[in-house]
Amino acid sequence: MELLTAITLFLNYVLFYRIPHFDHSVPDETKALKELSVIIPARNEENNIFKLLDSLRPYLNKVKDIIVVDDHSTDSTAEIAKSYGVTVLSLNELPKGWFGKSFGCWNGAKSASGRFLLFLDADITVEANGLERLVSEIKAEEDMVSIQPFHKMKRPYESFSSFFHLVIMGSLGAFLPFKKNLATNGAFGQCLLIGRKDYFRYGGHQAIQGELMENMALGAVIASQGGAVRAYSGKGAINMRMYPDGLSSLIQGWSKSFATGASRTDFRYLLLVSLWLGGLVTFLVKVQDFPLTWFIVIYGILCWQFWRVLKNIGNFKWYSVVVFPVWLAFFIIVFGYSCFRTFFSKNIVWKDRRMDL
Repeated sequence: MELLTAITLFLNYVLFYRIPHFDHSVPDETKALKELSVIIPARNEENNIFKLLDSLRPYLNKVKDIIVVDDHSTDSTAEIAKSYGVTVLSLNELPKGWFGKSFGCWNGAKSASGRFLLFLDADITVEANGLERLVSEIKAEEDMVSIQPFHKMKRPYESFSSFFHLVIMGSLGAFLPFKKNLATNGAFGQCLLIGRKDYFRYGGHQAIQGELMENMALGAVIASQGGAVRAYSGKGAINMRMYPDGLSSLIQGWSKSFATGASRTDFRYLLLVSLWLGGLVTFLVKVQDFPLTWFIVIYGILCWQFWRVLKNIGNFKWYSVVVFPVWLAFFIIVFGYSCFRTFFSKNIVWKDRRMDL
């Protein structure tokens, strides 16, 4: 028991050893911005896309182009986008074998004219000087920059996303202290930045057209061809508010593809994350095996470790980490539901579209 607890504390530290972010001074990237194309795949995003386009308004005359790819929206997504003066590209019928987001990203990339391509989900926003900070990270050829937007929460239930963020970050293997010796497994999906030439050389989203977790698949394709994926927290540049419509939307959103992502995870990182989660569960259910003083000390160390990481992922309250066992239990339940949806029912409905897995 003592050994497993020690391993858990160790993994809780090394899996998230260093998470780089953008909370720093503003670089002068005027030239790079003029070569940047922003591509936004969108389907039924009328409640979100105006926030993103508002945040991009200062860049309308600074970047090469901003393209909203309308994926057969049945709401006013396209009309809202047109009112901002950006380019709106309407997709043809979704071909067999493609998922909608990948098809939108691929068509947006083909229409873009910039040297760099920035793919943004419609439900995120760009902070002041955020794009300057992003493009400053394109430092080498054959690189893709992958950003997990900083999670800005307004209601208590939204903190239940905590372990989903942690598991995703741990599963990438991007934040280990010995990261230089291992390849990043996959990428974050909400914000990707890559050179146009590299994107098409790697095959872009066409190479992973049938993958529900297109971000994981695209990162794996790039790594398999000798490229590199560099992962960041979006703190200081990109933020999001996930599932503002209530706990039900949060459950449906995370269960949509989480089990699929787990099945695509590199075995080495999956093993580390599984040991970490298993150790946390064992520590909590075997509380009676610890003297009270030791339990309080270990629990306090775990809370401190979680706070050290979560403050760079979202605006979590420092005192909220005390209830991390509740977050962990919620994660396990939703992950089980995701496994059922993925491997037994084999289809899901998202944005009014049925997707067969």
